[in-house]
Amino acid sequence: MECERAEKLIQAYVRDRMPEKEMEEFIAHVRSCPACYDELETYFIINHAARYLDNDETASYNLKGLLEEDLKEKERSVRRKRHRNVFFSVLIFLLTVMLILFTMHYLNFIELPWLKGLF
Repeated sequence: MECERAEKLIQAYVRDRMPEKEMEEFIAHVRSCPACYDELETYFIINHAARYLDNDETASYNLKGLLEEDLKEKERSVRRKRHRNVFFSVLIFLLTVMLILFTMHYLNFIELPWLKGLF
C-alpha cells in the first residue's frame, strides 16, 4: 500500500469504518511506515481525547497505548475472520465431496462398502 492511500484511510480507521478488505494491508503499512504511523497516532489521539472529554471518563489517558491495543485487536479480528473463512471453505468442499460420493453411490456409479447398509 502506498502512503497516499494509507493517509486517505486513516479517518476511516479512526472512526471504525474501514472496509475489512483493506484493514490487513493498512495495518501492515502503518506498522512499517513511521510517517503514516505518526499521522494515524495524531488522528487517533485527537479522536479519543475528544471522546474522553465528552464522556468525562477518568480512565487511562495512555492514548498511545490505546492505539497499539486497537491495532493489535484489529489484527486479531482480521486473522480470526481469515481463519473462519478458510474453515468454512474447507467444510463446504468436504460436504460437496461427500454429497457427490453419496449421489454416485446411490445411483450405482460407484460402490462404497461403508455405505452399503445406509441406502
